[in-house]
Amino acid sequence: MKDATHTAADAGGVVGPDVVAACALSAVPGLGASSIARLTEAFGTLAGALEAGPQKILKRADEIGLRFRQEAADYLSRKPDLEALGTWAVETARAAGARVVVLGDAWYPELLREIDNPPPLLYVRGGLTPEMKRVAVVGARETDDYGLELAREISEVLARAGVQVVSGGARGIDAAAHAGALWGTGTTCAVLGCGIDIVYPPENGPLFDRLAHGGGAVVSEFPPNTPASRSSFPRRNRTIAGLCSATVIVRARMASGALSTAGHAVKQGRRLFAVPGQHGEDLSEGPNSLLTAGVAQACTSADDILKALGWPLAPPPLPAQGTRSKKYVAPRPSRAKEKAAATVDEPSAVNTLSEEVLEGESARVLMTLDFKKPLHVDQVASKARLSPAAALRRLLELEVKGLCAQSPGKYFLRR
Repeated sequence: MKDATHTAADAGGVVGPDVVAACALSAVPGLGASSIARLTEAFGTLAGALEAGPQKILKRADEIGLRFRQEAADYLSRKPDLEALGTWAVETARAAGARVVVLGDAWYPELLREIDNPPPLLYVRGGLTPEMKRVAVVGARETDDYGLELAREISEVLARAGVQVVSGGARGIDAAAHAGALWGTGTTCAVLGCGIDIVYPPENGPLFDRLAHGGGAVVSEFPPNTPASRSSFPRRNRTIAGLCSATVIVRARMASGALSTAGHAVKQGRRLFAVPGQHGEDLSEGPNSLLTAGVAQACTSADDILKALGWPLAPPPLPAQGTRSKKYVAPRPSRAKEKAAATVDEPSAVNTLSEEVLEGESARVLMTLDFKKPLHVDQVASKARLSPAAALRRLLELEVKGLCAQSPGKYFLRR
């Protein structure tokens, strides 16, 4: 192996040439998990396949009857420098704050290891404990207030029960699930349908940073620089289901990617739950179809899921204490500091907020919140002249952006 390979492996957080080899082979266009597994068996190790080089890989594949996709065969026939490709992938992941966990590594999640042709590697930002109770909570990107509130409540209670909530990091139900787990003082894992160095959707960047710095993990099986695309999401959905003991479909249309995740959960022999909805509603069609087909069990709360899995129920939330924990609150600057800040070129905290936050309902909700005294969601709704459901939706958006956080009992403080 070249010295650069060992350097890149060390830089990625895991010592060993198999790391760079996994990154290299996974970055070959059209080379999937099953083909990489066959190559590993044929050459003994991933590093052995990488050392053999592209020409010998093609020859060996032909000898064992392994047929590559045309794009993979064309790419390897051009004799690329696979070691350089792997080194680039590891170093790019490191620059994004990620490490590489390869299949067979002690830190590779055990449940994911059990599925057919598991991803040969995961790029991970944050902490991904290999042995942990996990439940996926997924649904439509374009959803309603009911769906957002339900996804958040289910995820919050699961988190309080010690269950890590897994979702796809997307808008709508996914973002509500991630935020709910954080509100439940638990952890959550976002599985991306793009490279670990790409923030998609862009507005969830603060959420991903929070997960990477103590709130859980951000995970991708795709090489760095891979854009989000329709072709990548089915693989992402397969990994979401594979990480979890169960998957919950909250709100989903018949064409929703959430049903893809449900299908993978069934194939993998994992439990599937669905929230029943009113007949005739678009967002109810997906869950109702799973229930009608008999492949999913109905649930309306986290307790339904925990009982069905035989896991302990969550303890009741602590009563509001009236002040926020120092772990979460950002100190309010003194008036002297505020005046000093106004004299320098840097904008104030308020001016750095996005226009989206400062406009309309989100702005009204933000301005009702105090830095020291927590307000119940009903009080926020009353002051902002919104329904409780609408207020909760805006609070969710502010939480994802890091502008507010919840104290136990649905009390909120400004950060």
